[in-house]
Amino acid sequence: MSAPTPASGQPSGPNSEPHPAPLARITDERIEPREVEQAVWSSADGAMVTFSGIVRDHDAGRADVEHIEYSAHPVAQDVLARLCAEVAREHSGPADADGRLVDPQRVTRVGAVHRVGVLTVGEVAVVAVAVAPHRAEAFAACSDLIERLKHEVPIWKRQRFSDGLSEWVGVGDC
Repeated sequence: MSAPTPASGQPSGPNSEPHPAPLARITDERIEPREVEQAVWSSADGAMVTFSGIVRDHDAGRADVEHIEYSAHPVAQDVLARLCAEVAREHSGPADADGRLVDPQRVTRVGAVHRVGVLTVGEVAVVAVAVAPHRAEAFAACSDLIERLKHEVPIWKRQRFSDGLSEWVGVGDC
């Protein structure tokens, strides 16, 4: 990664645009949090906050969750991309009438990847990353991103228990 360009004040490197197309992906492959971090970070960022949602062995008073099946609506990735772009914009500095940042050093970038399919206990289901020049912006953006993802992106989960029963969770949230 290269250092910020002094003449322009704009960060340089692979993620140097103020609002590049955000990383927003729905996948059936294993998620590596470090890959999401590297896709979002630039040399202008002094703070990075990463949230990893991991399949646990209990929920709602039951301690026998064996696995979770995640399903996504066909538009889920588009919704996630729109959401990531909105969160990045909302958590960056103010923009002028042409949409350019008043302070180009106040750029917040985000990315999110959610897995679908059957996941067992201990597997990563979702990763949300926010990077910014300072920690307060990064923490706020990451928290906003994961909360909005959970409530706005049409992804559902079905928990399977050791006794063979199953339960849909969060179906009414989207």
